[in-house]
Amino acid sequence: MPKSLVVLSLKLNQQNNLVMTNFGCHGAGLGLRTPHLREVLRDNPDVPWFEVHICNYLGGGLSKALLEEINERYTLSFHGVNLNLAGIEPFDPDYLKRLKEAVDSLNPAMVSEHACFTAINGVHFHDLMPVPFTKQAVLHLSERISMIQDLLGRQILIENLSRYYRYDESEMSEGAFIAEVSERSDCGLLLDLNNAYVNQCNLGESITGFMAELPLDRVAEIHLAGFTEQDGQLIDTHGSAVSEEVWQAFRLFNQLEPDVPALIEWDNNLPEFSVLMEQRQQAQNILDEYSRVKEAG
Repeated sequence: MPKSLVVLSLKLNQQNNLVMTNFGCHGAGLGLRTPHLREVLRDNPDVPWFEVHICNYLGGGLSKALLEEINERYTLSFHGVNLNLAGIEPFDPDYLKRLKEAVDSLNPAMVSEHACFTAINGVHFHDLMPVPFTKQAVLHLSERISMIQDLLGRQILIENLSRYYRYDESEMSEGAFIAEVSERSDCGLLLDLNNAYVNQCNLGESITGFMAELPLDRVAEIHLAGFTEQDGQLIDTHGSAVSEEVWQAFRLFNQLEPDVPALIEWDNNLPEFSVLMEQRQQAQNILDEYSRVKEAG
């Protein structure tokens, strides 16, 4: 196994003075998963916000009535995987129409997508495919992000991926690529620390170096998740508890940019809801610790 992440001091990227939109989420939230829906409605757990896989909702896999009821009680965030944001084909007009209707109806605090493509020539991969980090890809992705933001009338967040190979065509690092895309399109960032750690272990790409290249003032959400080790590689499965290395990375981020909302993302091998609540509390404790440090300083 790779060595644990060593917490290092970083300097914030000062390329811009953007103050991000107040997206309305605070503290540590949870991903809302169907097996836990009725438990959430019955017990009203102390969770400040829930993230919804909006593709499941738009595809009919999540009850509109139940989601509306939860939306009355909790702040929601929409997280998507089907937009094909970096694809080369036109956006699916039916999907965009339904997405906008859902955003207008439920008014989520945040809307996020992945900086990737998921289909080409009409073939859907059912996976998140990274793009080469080139100037051409920066322009292409930025333009498509701007189109979505114009349609929705709000900023969106783009998320970094777990990757298992490199493109020979890449001209820059992932951090530099995401920074340039976010500044050109004026979008926010969803920083997935588990994905960054997976890339550090599999590809030798330093998680601290990655964060050092990002405009951290654009980061409006953090994802914390678990991985699986398989044949000497780490796989971003979202099927286990957050690792100690990712918790360390989360502490590092909070040293630099405290009070950014964080999400426990657990999709597979779902545990009891109480386990998710324990993970959420661990994240909240770290947020509270560094918030106090910020106030004292």
